Amino acid sequence: MEYNSLGRTGLNVSRVGFGGGGIGQVWGATTRDEAVRAVHRALDLGINYFDVAPAYGDGKAEEALGIALEGRSEDVIIGTKVRVPADDLANTTANVQRSMETSLKLLKRDSVDILHVHNVFTEKRVETRNTLSADDVLGPVLDAYRAVQQAGKTRFIGLSAMDHHVPTLNRIMESEDWDTVLAYYNLLNWTAQSAPPPGVDLYDNGQNILLAKKHNMGVIGIRSHAAGALTAAVDRPMPPENELLRQDVESAARLGFLLDGETETLSQAATIFCLMNPDIHTTVPGVKNVAETDEMAGCIDLAPFSLAQMTRLNELYSKGFRD
Repeated sequence: MEYNSLGRTGLNVSRVGFGGGGIGQVWGATTRDEAVRAVHRALDLGINYFDVAPAYGDGKAEEALGIALEGRSEDVIIGTKVRVPADDLANTTANVQRSMETSLKLLKRDSVDILHVHNVFTEKRVETRNTLSADDVLGPVLDAYRAVQQAGKTRFIGLSAMDHHVPTLNRIMESEDWDTVLAYYNLLNWTAQSAPPPGVDLYDNGQNILLAKKHNMGVIGIRSHAAGALTAAVDRPMPPENELLRQDVESAARLGFLLDGETETLSQAATIFCLMNPDIHTTVPGVKNVAETDEMAGCIDLAPFSLAQMTRLNELYSKGFRD
């Protein structure tokens, strides 16, 4: 395994991390025993960064990770999250502390390394439990996270950047109060790194990887496999209303030219693409069993795409993977 320094945190993280959505059964079914075996295999292969959240299986991911780490001697780096109740901001500190204590109990630990905000950032707070404005994040939410940090429950604090209002996220990141960002980046959407191609209907993540680099924030790549589109097959029922996933599956079907030589699967190609970006310190594919863990960790030893493959990929991307 290879390692990177996670921005200004100084944490030395494996370039391939472990995304806990899989063992939380977000990405298809697994068992707790198989989840524990997957974590053990990850440790054996040198993976040391584990990304989990209460929302991953209503605590299943945190619980499985906590069980798996019992009795293991490896030094690990754990990031978890809190989804702050936006309709109860007056009690944000108590709510964050309560969520954190539940996470620590499941993880069987006294503290974690990174605590991320697991909300959607919007221009104005909407009347749902999941959206926060910049004033919310830089006010009561930051105060609550600082309190958890000062209590020794987390070393660093960070942001989850997905489905966000770009100017809002930019303002939050520019404050330099946050240490890390979870950045949405994959073969089908590069907009956390570069502007979308002209005329292509693509959700624009606002180049937050570049902004993170400017402020020496740690960058953790998420959604490397586009919710399953960049795998052999989506391993759970695909909701008919999920138009983005349907489109991503269609686009991914055009990427067979990336499977050449050592790279045998689309899942491998998806991880290799993320590993080719030097501004991403670790990428966290969601794995749920030993076989998937082996496949993702092994990508560190596979060759990057050739010039011809990148040329073809750029051509397809510039057209939105359409003729």
